[in-house]
Amino acid sequence: MINATMRNYDYFTFGERNEYGQETLSTEVQGKIKLAIYTLSNTIGANINYKDATYIALTHNKEINDRFVIQYGEEKLKVLYTIPMGRYIQVFLAEMQ
Repeated sequence: MINATMRNYDYFTFGERNEYGQETLSTEVQGKIKLAIYTLSNTIGANINYKDATYIALTHNKEINDRFVIQYGEEKLKVLYTIPMGRYIQVFLAEMQ
């Protein structure tokens, strides 16, 4: 069921630092990742890890981490937090301004 809703999305990563020492987002697509992305309709308590999450996703890709930014249509979604769940990795995402 979940595999049927998975799609390939381009992703960018944070890496090189600018003149102020802050990591910058790559300008070129770093690859593709297969995700099933869903809107997060309920708030998840007061946990700081999930506070700004607006989407939740599932993936098999064990490489995903908080340096990833997913191109989701016209918007970019920053990976906030990941939780391994057996065969899947649960990913909490927030819209980038």
